[in-house]
Formats: sequence, structure tokens, C-alpha cells
Amino acid sequence: MVRIGNKEIPENKNIWVALSYIHGFGKKFGPTSPSRRILAELNINPLVKVRDLTSEQISQISQKAKEFPTEGVLKEQVQKNINEQINLGTYQGLRRSRKPNPLPVHGQRTRSNSRTAKGHERRTVANKKKAPTPK
Repeated sequence: MVRIGNKEIPENKNIWVALSYIHGFGKKFGPTSPSRRILAELNINPLVKVRDLTSEQISQISQKAKEFPTEGVLKEQVQKNINEQINLGTYQGLRRSRKPNPLPVHGQRTRSNSRTAKGHERRTVANKKKAPTPK
């Protein structure tokens, strides 16, 4: 296993897919993705396997990967943004702050779905009688 950005990446995958194992890089193959930009700057073919890279290329990729927020730094930023929404009292913040079960934030319906968010308690349908038990 090769170590890039404090993360083990598999050797039997293409380098652009292997870089997606690092939190914050993703598998997006567009020109704006961090993995694609790094590979373009270093003139490395994105379809080459990780095991076929030289140690010099791996060290260059590691140096370039440090320029992007990844793993713990990125998770801290996301959590900071969530806490800021909660403190400001935005709509998303209010839905996130509902304890112990926060509601969905991005407009999903809650009438029939979101059992995880609302808790696993099942409610009966109004005016529906239970079937009589056989004697």
C-alpha cells in the first residue's frame, strides 16, 4: 500500500480512483477535481496504476496533496460550518439542533420517510382497528 496524505491507497487501482480514497478528493473526473488538477500539473496519466508509479512521482503527488484541505482539516471545517448554522438559528441550523433526533435538512419529505431522523417508533394509521385475535 502507498501512503499519500496520511491515507493508505490501494496499489491495484488507477491513480485518479485511488486518490478518491482520501477524504476531500472525491471521484469526480472533471478538470476541477483536486486529483485531476494534481495529475495534470505533474503530467501523470490518470489511468496509470498506482503500483506503476515511481517513488519520485508518489512523493510529488504527496507534496501537491498537502495544498488541499483533506481528512481532519476538512471535517473540522464542515463541523464548524454546522455549528455556525446552529448558533445563527438558520433554518438548516434549527433542523440540525433538534435533539435527540434532528430532522432532514435538505428538503426531504418527513410524512412517510425519515424514520431514522424521527426515531424508529411506528405510529398506527388513524381510525384503523386491529384485526381481532382468533379464539
